[in-house]
Amino acid sequence: GSGTALTNNGTSTLYQTTLLGDGRHVPVGSSPTQNSTGLGGLGLGTFDTSIGNTLTLNGGGILTFKNGTDNITGSRIIYSIDGGAEATITIGFNENDVSGAGGDQRWYSEGSNVDVLGGLTNGAHTLTVRYESDFSFDTGSGTHQENAEGANFTATFTVVPEPSTTALLGLGGLALILRRRK
Repeated sequence: GSGTALTNNGTSTLYQTTLLGDGRHVPVGSSPTQNSTGLGGLGLGTFDTSIGNTLTLNGGGILTFKNGTDNITGSRIIYSIDGGAEATITIGFNENDVSGAGGDQRWYSEGSNVDVLGGLTNGAHTLTVRYESDFSFDTGSGTHQENAEGANFTATFTVVPEPSTTALLGLGGLALILRRRK
């Protein structure tokens, strides 16, 4: 199971990407509510930074399972915006035996505070995430990936200017045109 914690204009939500509706995603005492509709293809809305709209990637969670000599040794979220360079958020270990089944583990972290909107131009954008967990066992090690079968998980959003800013730019352009005609 996996999920990405985003704060959208001050509201913190864990968008589950797999194991939708599973209560084990969020540790007791953490801040986000859960959205069990999933992150895959979700539209996050329209943002105008000139009036204070914000979209922040805070972290997220990964549910893993270990047994015998198998062990999960680390987890992370890898994300990018508009297919650009990937960045990593390390997800901290929280607890073993989350469901009482013996091998469940929860990895969960908040506080990364990545400004998703920072430096973006007006228009449509896409946040892409995937999850990785390193593992070891008696004869080796490797990395598990959760990535929507290679397509990764995506959420779309739009950045727009404040309407009055657009109107002022339009008036300024009109003034330049009129000035040139004189």
